[in-house]
Amino acid sequence: MNFLTRTVTAIVFASVMLFCMLKGAAWFVGLFALITVLSTIEYTGLANKHKDANTSRLWATVAAFTFYAAIVGLSAGQGTAILFLPFVFTLMVIMIRELYFKKPSPINDWVHTLFPVIYIALPFALTSLLAFDAQGPDSGYSPVIPLTLFVFLWCNDVGAYCTGCTIGKHKLFERISPKKTWEGSIGGAVLTMVAAFLLHKFLPDWYSFMPVWVWIGMALVVVVFGTWGDLIESLMKREMGIKDSGKILPGHGGMLDRFDSALLAIPATVVYLSLVGFYS
Repeated sequence: MNFLTRTVTAIVFASVMLFCMLKGAAWFVGLFALITVLSTIEYTGLANKHKDANTSRLWATVAAFTFYAAIVGLSAGQGTAILFLPFVFTLMVIMIRELYFKKPSPINDWVHTLFPVIYIALPFALTSLLAFDAQGPDSGYSPVIPLTLFVFLWCNDVGAYCTGCTIGKHKLFERISPKKTWEGSIGGAVLTMVAAFLLHKFLPDWYSFMPVWVWIGMALVVVVFGTWGDLIESLMKREMGIKDSGKILPGHGGMLDRFDSALLAIPATVVYLSLVGFYS
């Protein structure tokens, strides 16, 4: 039953993401804005259960959203650095409000309130760089690179799960994630790089604007940094003493459980494409 639940949730989840990315720029921006907000709310709820933190969900969410909106606006060419003014104002409010509350650890509050800006809002905002600024088959908005990034993440998950369950023996990082194996990681990497090759070969209208070796290299970057992103979230959950970050996605847990790999894979992909010259 749990496997069926996970499968149905994964199909619905992937379908919604594919629909929004392919529908157009407004849907794309709205999708990741919603994911940013939900993930931030989830994180602050977890933080408030941990030790002395007393984080404001409202101001953490406002900070994450205004930062996300500023990056997206700049990426889409819809404004200048003045877009960051709402975020700057929010930062000042977050810092000043601690003066008027007798909380046990204002530093913890500041850290947990602002951490989602770096950990959550920044990666999701960077999807707009991949959609609006990276070279693609269309001028302006193009979902090809961000969509492919998530396809690679899904391929890596499937390959790692299937290979790990069948032949996995050697633990990858037992201290943090006892179920992950080297065999699973290799299986996920192989499937993801094969997917990169096949996409380039059979969908030339979408993928011929970059050589096949760039796509395969991107697949490898997504696998490596996606795995690290997964492990980082597992480390956070161990520190907080929880199994899942939430219950919003049946069979998968919370938003952070679903997007943990993407939170490191997205910025890594931006850096990679910049270094190989396919980012303008």
